[in-house]
Amino acid sequence: MRHVAVVIGNSSSGVIEAPSFGVPTVNIGDRQKGRSKAQSQIDVRCRTGEIVNGVKKALFDEQFRRGLKSVSNPYDPYGDGKVSERIVGVLKNVPLDRKMLEKSLDFPCPEEVKYFHE
Repeated sequence: MRHVAVVIGNSSSGVIEAPSFGVPTVNIGDRQKGRSKAQSQIDVRCRTGEIVNGVKKALFDEQFRRGLKSVSNPYDPYGDGKVSERIVGVLKNVPLDRKMLEKSLDFPCPEEVKYFHE
């Protein structure tokens, strides 16, 4: 991760790990919707122009690039490397019932599909 210039896509690694390395993320679409986000994350819709502009900002916007040096990771706000221990503490109190196993899928409607092939 520390050897890349930018993470592009909709992977949680761009949202969770990249900020710890000061690496910007161009987050495409709303798959990561609802997650905490760092200042290094640029959210764009799945449209060619928005993606290109997001990548340009991540790579060439000097003010944005300077801010990467002080980005804090919302998943480790203490910066002490002990986020895993805190997560385990929270998970010990989560009820493991049927609701935890339910998962929903969200497919684009026909009107949205056209935006995937600009």
